[in-house]
Amino acid sequence: MIEVDALRKTFRGGRGLNGFSLRVQSNELVGLVGPNGAGKTTLIKILATLVPASSGTARVNGHDVAGDPRAIRAVVGYLPDVPGVYQDMRVGEFLEFFVDAFRLKEPRRTEAIQRALELSELRNRTEDFVEQLSLGWKQRLLVAKTLLHQPKVLLLDEPATGLDPLARIALREQLKRLHAEGVAILISSHILSDLEDICTRVVFIAEGKNVSEPPASTVSSGAPQAMIQCEIEFRGPKETAQQAAAGLPGAHILKSEEGFLLVELPGGAREASSFLQALLHAGIVVLHFDARGPGLEERYRRAFGEISR
Repeated sequence: MIEVDALRKTFRGGRGLNGFSLRVQSNELVGLVGPNGAGKTTLIKILATLVPASSGTARVNGHDVAGDPRAIRAVVGYLPDVPGVYQDMRVGEFLEFFVDAFRLKEPRRTEAIQRALELSELRNRTEDFVEQLSLGWKQRLLVAKTLLHQPKVLLLDEPATGLDPLARIALREQLKRLHAEGVAILISSHILSDLEDICTRVVFIAEGKNVSEPPASTVSSGAPQAMIQCEIEFRGPKETAQQAAAGLPGAHILKSEEGFLLVELPGGAREASSFLQALLHAGIVVLHFDARGPGLEERYRRAFGEISR
């Protein structure tokens, strides 16, 4: 659905993109992650046909972004990081305005408005002014507006900024439903826990370029080695649990508290099983054991080091 090859964008005094490439398939919900100034917003604006690229190519749903912008706008839903909201409009008027902007005709026009009201759960507030809505309800309305023309691709730039936890949960569930319905989604966000919950894949970007994740560890030959993190809740002496972890080659204790241990191991499921057996053999009562690859926060730290988010 989205194909970006060696995209560059030069601004006066600097570069927004410097050879960035990306693929997003129709069955994907992809997170775009990087520090401030990485080029995330520039990329999304280019894909939304709002900013021209300096060089490289970008295609959405088979259409060239630069060569056929009208076809792009027909299949793309775009939500900027600071969306404009007409505060003095009523909710119903707001949706009618954008239905007209999308040039929808009857019966599709009325159907789109009713679908948007159901999606935003604002059916009973059509006569309320937009300024009366909380930030969370305004964001629901903006997402619903973005979906009026039933786009095949969503481009979302920091959609959860400023939302309270309940509003963020509602947004995540909405995006999950859209993804399940076959909408391809590219979302930029600094809220890594939200991306980890919903994304099928995450792409890193910095200084306008693709960033590859460095290996968590290397063996003596220099070849990358897979890592796994084990989270353990237990009853028993903390020192005994630590000794069991230390007895495994390459194990690194990331966090240790009474009744809790977070350990990183080289390998995968087999090594995690060996660690669990070592804990049980040492007499530790294991209450909870979870083994998985490094979380998105850890992957971000490895990719960008101390760069401020």
